[in-house]
Amino acid sequence: MRQIKINSTEGAEIVLANDVKNYARISTDVDDTIISRMITQARIWCENYISRDIVEKNRTYYIPETNGTFDLPFAPVSSISSVTSDGTAVSYSVLGLDNETIELDGGYADKVKVTYITSGLSDSLLQSAIMQLTSTYYDNRSDFATDAKGDIDVVPSNVKNILNSYKSMYL
Repeated sequence: MRQIKINSTEGAEIVLANDVKNYARISTDVDDTIISRMITQARIWCENYISRDIVEKNRTYYIPETNGTFDLPFAPVSSISSVTSDGTAVSYSVLGLDNETIELDGGYADKVKVTYITSGLSDSLLQSAIMQLTSTYYDNRSDFATDAKGDIDVVPSNVKNILNSYKSMYL
């Protein structure tokens, strides 16, 4: 099974709490910590949706076997630190517009592990998406559903969205 791990987050958020406060017309400073957390939550949701890193990250990708050519998830790739097969360094070439395709010089390989850094993305459309989603999270902080007696009936959909980022995904 293929696996992807975030070793560390290298970059900073592309949207700040003040950006969201201006966008959503929030005038108090009381919720700045909550808004900052929601910005991160919204950015992670957006990254998972587009399968690209918005904030630079150091990642490790593992595939049990390959025919020698494969794509790295969450490109664009800034640099590749190492490529190993069964614990031994292997030579490779980098292909693609965003440096996301790896071609192993030896072809077929088992237990391939690639450690790399993504370059992240930043543009006004991504910033708008993050601000809009953060504003929605802020406006719906108490997202829950109740039954006829007023008891909480189902897991809030917003909670499901938060937890989806942690679910195992199979490629």
